Amino acid sequence: MARQLTSTEEKELRPLLEAGAPIPISEVRRILGLGEMPHAHLLAEDTWLLGGRVLRWLSGEMRGGRDSGDYDLFCASVAAFERTARRMLESGYKPCRGRAYANLGQWLVGTALGRDAHARCVSDENRVTPGQELPRLRRFSDGSEMYVLQFHSPEGHTLQLVHLPSLFREGVPLRNQMAFTDLSICQFTLDDRHLYAGPHSWGDFLDRRVRVVEMARPHRTALRLIKYGLRGFRPYVSTVGTVYGAWFAEAFGRRQSAR
Repeated sequence: MARQLTSTEEKELRPLLEAGAPIPISEVRRILGLGEMPHAHLLAEDTWLLGGRVLRWLSGEMRGGRDSGDYDLFCASVAAFERTARRMLESGYKPCRGRAYANLGQWLVGTALGRDAHARCVSDENRVTPGQELPRLRRFSDGSEMYVLQFHSPEGHTLQLVHLPSLFREGVPLRNQMAFTDLSICQFTLDDRHLYAGPHSWGDFLDRRVRVVEMARPHRTALRLIKYGLRGFRPYVSTVGTVYGAWFAEAFGRRQSAR
């Protein structure tokens, strides 16, 4: 469960939030008493960590060695993607060749049967040299592409490295990436120096609320609303209606097309 900030912490944060500028990571850590984000050495001006992992860090949920969940790193270019992947291989990270479940039903069945999704990751076949090519490009039915690799860190964490070319054809790369995130409290983003936030991120974080800002896959966002609700972030009524309405419409459309 995410912790509530103290009145002292909020009082120190407010002037920084009102300034509207990215906040130095050192200031965030000082005010909230946070440790260094694991894997921060991989971040750069064009390589960012964002999403639920940053929210866990801000909420103090990673204190005392608690570190469940994955790390999602996003890159602004193919060059940044390749540079970061090489750096990870050279510093002891190993490729993840875990089973990718196509949907929630497959995941539930696999979990119920006790299948280890990462069994192949620890085999001798999973040895890769820094210069070796890895499968990384996925193409979708709508013609879009995504570069993605998964790694296991020496500490046992799972990291996903992603580049979405369609987000960076124009505009400011970091803002484009943040705007593509589905929920307000998941727009918190770290580069190597600053913490960035979406228009509603801090307000919803302090009020322990959550709203939808972008919804590419309604079913996924619907499940994430439940996830963050269980962690203490209540969705707005309008968000619930928007997300679940879109999910039901999507499911009904698939059923109709299948007839």
